[in-house]
Amino acid sequence: MSLLSIKHIFGIRTCLTDCIVYLNDHSYLYPSSRNIILYNIDHKCQRFISFEHEYDTLESLGVSSNKQYLAIALNKLDKTRIIVYDINEPLNREIQIQIQKQKIL
Repeated sequence: MSLLSIKHIFGIRTCLTDCIVYLNDHSYLYPSSRNIILYNIDHKCQRFISFEHEYDTLESLGVSSNKQYLAIALNKLDKTRIIVYDINEPLNREIQIQIQKQKIL
């Protein structure tokens, strides 16, 4: 039995503005398909942060000023989540925040 694993993902998700973030001289991140790609220029390798559910839509992404944390906003039907990742952790430790949409009359 053999297993498949993703080595490289090509392409960029263009629905977001300013979505390529330079982390330092050696790496940057960008959204592609249902993943956030952390690309190392020197080693020519990629690390992936995948969305949890197939119906998640990436609404926005942002990086902290010290380039340590990545926050992404995901929308799934009427539920919005903000997930914060520690970029420097090899396993991309995450913190989830649930937000309920409210209609204002």
